[in-house]
Amino acid sequence: MKKVMSSVLVGAIVLTGAGNTTAPVEAKEQTNSEVTAQASRTVSVTRTYTTSNIPESIVYAEDGWVGILKQTSIEELGLGKYRVTFTGTVVRDPGFN
Repeated sequence: MKKVMSSVLVGAIVLTGAGNTTAPVEAKEQTNSEVTAQASRTVSVTRTYTTSNIPESIVYAEDGWVGILKQTSIEELGLGKYRVTFTGTVVRDPGFN
């Protein structure tokens, strides 16, 4: 029984010692980052144009919400008039009080 125990003990020392290796350590500068959660929502705006020169996108800035809205639909009303809907995600303007 003594012989078996010493073999197991030697085997355990060899196995645990074999896994220890030392790698060079690289120092890195630590940077503090601040993440701010920003409220967002989807907005649609419909406008009527009297020309076929209709923009692909418009700037939205109302009630403290800002963003770019892209053209999502266009309907010809006749007599050179077009109803255009713009849709997009807007975010809360951090400078708005």
